[in-house]
Amino acid sequence: MLPGREWANYAFTDEMLIEVGAVFGLNHVWHDKPEQWHEDCIGARKKQGSAVMSWGMISWGRKRQFYIWSTETKEEKSTAMRTIVELKTKGGEEEKQLDNLWRQSEEWK
Repeated sequence: MLPGREWANYAFTDEMLIEVGAVFGLNHVWHDKPEQWHEDCIGARKKQGSAVMSWGMISWGRKRQFYIWSTETKEEKSTAMRTIVELKTKGGEEEKQLDNLWRQSEEWK
């Protein structure tokens, strides 16, 4: 490998949630013990408003488009949930079959 190209075989990923109107950084709330559940003594809550999850990856010599998906409709969510349940069921059955085949193999013995 050419000098300086040792990173060519690696990729780095990260994700970030961007929330509209959210408080950035650490929040500290000072209170006496009996006040811990009072509404005005509770710190910032997560996901109060609209949010966007951003995920990215960088690697040597590659650049791709940034995709934005629109919000799912109730029908799309319902279809996706049915598909997930179906895939989990089929996947579980297939995994059991493959496991049984593996246990019967010479390699397993």
